[in-house]
Amino acid sequence: MNPQTAIIPDHAKAGVFIEADIRIGQTEAVKAACRDSVARLQALQAKFPQAALGLTVAFGSEAWHIFGHAGEGREIKPFTPLGNGLAPATQQDVLIHIQALQQDAALALAQAVLAAFGDSLTVVTEEHGYRLYQERGLDGFVDGTENPQDQAVREVAVIPEGQPDAGGSYVLLQKYRHDLKRWGKVDVPHQESCIGRTKETDEELDKSVRLPDSHLGRVDLKENGVGLKIVRRSLPYGKITGEHGLMFIAYCHTLHNIEAQLLSMFGETDGKTDLLLKHISTAVSGAYYYAPPVERLAAL
Repeated sequence: MNPQTAIIPDHAKAGVFIEADIRIGQTEAVKAACRDSVARLQALQAKFPQAALGLTVAFGSEAWHIFGHAGEGREIKPFTPLGNGLAPATQQDVLIHIQALQQDAALALAQAVLAAFGDSLTVVTEEHGYRLYQERGLDGFVDGTENPQDQAVREVAVIPEGQPDAGGSYVLLQKYRHDLKRWGKVDVPHQESCIGRTKETDEELDKSVRLPDSHLGRVDLKENGVGLKIVRRSLPYGKITGEHGLMFIAYCHTLHNIEAQLLSMFGETDGKTDLLLKHISTAVSGAYYYAPPVERLAAL
């Protein structure tokens, strides 16, 4: 089984993030639209051969219980609020994640996929992401430095062969709104302490000087000596003069790794919350999804 095509490719320049609910009585139409979306993706991949165009269609737990078979996506569950509301839950039925090296290709695919679903879905949120210079976030730091590379991407992001849901992946989508004016009042050395890396050269700070509630301190987790890795495909979003921030999306072969990082960030493990939540970032959404392999998506 093959993972969906927005999971493995890295360094996308453009992204589209759509969350939607299935309308009453439209289950069969959604199944047909998933099959149609795979065909439309393939047609646009041929039209934009250099764009590394990718698509993920994933499902919240309630929706997947309608479509899934026994043993597939068995870890999926609804997102629940964390940190006394610091991480709100905004669970929807369907996630459509598109990424590409070209914005025109990403937009063309978004139009095609939404046309395939037609009136079967009610779109709740839509955001467009873009890549900044040196793959930095709006906070000025390089984003995704700890991402697995090469063969490790599939090992981390995709459920392995031998499982009933091999080729599938668990997904987290969170929208983080940034307060860049507040962040700008924090001097660079303290910004670096909050992140756990240097700003200009993107070097990890030594553990002896890294704050325990720095971002790196909150998400660089190990269990029994093994790192709890995830694959990030996040992109900045928004306007210079309006709302802006980060569309954080992560894929993993197990929901456990994703949830462990969230519990640590939002103070559920030891009462310490990520310093980024104090100085720049506010979570405004949160949802878990299961992305079946391409073959299952095309044969729901």
